[in-house]
Amino acid sequence: MDASTYNEIIPAASFKQIDIGFVTPAASIKRFVQCIWVIDNPEGSATTLNEKFYPDAGASLTFYLDQTNCEAQLFYHAQVCAMPWELACRQISVRFRPGALKYLFGLTFDDSKNQQIDIALAMVKQRDSYQRLQAYLIGKTISQQCLAIQHWLIELAENTDGAFQKWERMLYQSMNLLVPPQHLADQFGVSRRTLERQFRTNFGFSPNKLYQFAQIRHARSLLTSNSEALSHVALACGYFDQAHFTHSFSDFALETPLQYRKRKLSQIYN
Repeated sequence: MDASTYNEIIPAASFKQIDIGFVTPAASIKRFVQCIWVIDNPEGSATTLNEKFYPDAGASLTFYLDQTNCEAQLFYHAQVCAMPWELACRQISVRFRPGALKYLFGLTFDDSKNQQIDIALAMVKQRDSYQRLQAYLIGKTISQQCLAIQHWLIELAENTDGAFQKWERMLYQSMNLLVPPQHLADQFGVSRRTLERQFRTNFGFSPNKLYQFAQIRHARSLLTSNSEALSHVALACGYFDQAHFTHSFSDFALETPLQYRKRKLSQIYN
């Protein structure tokens, strides 16, 4: 597992209970793919874990594999949700960055609700290539399966236009450097209206929503990686003060920052 890949992920408590591995995406698809994770659970050792999932405007495509079957589900969520995580078979999951679904698959989603769909039913232009991939994956080794999935994504990426590259720099500034929307528009010399339109068109969310996702993600990382006062975490994540931080975090994550910190640290160390 590449360290830079893992640093992009906030580990779930479930990671301690399962044998999960991470694959660094090929360089040619890194602009679309955040990471690829793999779980190889032996047949007959069914496990169900309850996990809390936090949206970041990306999406996950998970392949469920055994010796005779291959299915894939696309999970796109816009709201925090708790759900059972079924681990009864081998799984290979591709975590896509914001906007990747549109450029690779031509898919757009309602940004107000969580959705889980069969990828074979959602795709149109890529259906034939997906069916060939699906047939190939059955009965192969994990290494062969991961390589084939990446080759498939590389082929899709080669057929995209350059529009994604134009706006991904803005996305990086917003979500990784926590540049507020108005500052982002000023920095790139566009109007706020243009920024709103292009972000919704290219990434499926408004600049404000993407910035909120980034703030919460950064806060979650800080809350579990150090013991700084909540007021310091608030300022580091671009909130006006601790009260603003607590209100926004609670509204989004369905628990206060302090509750989140205590829960996660308990899961990590106990």
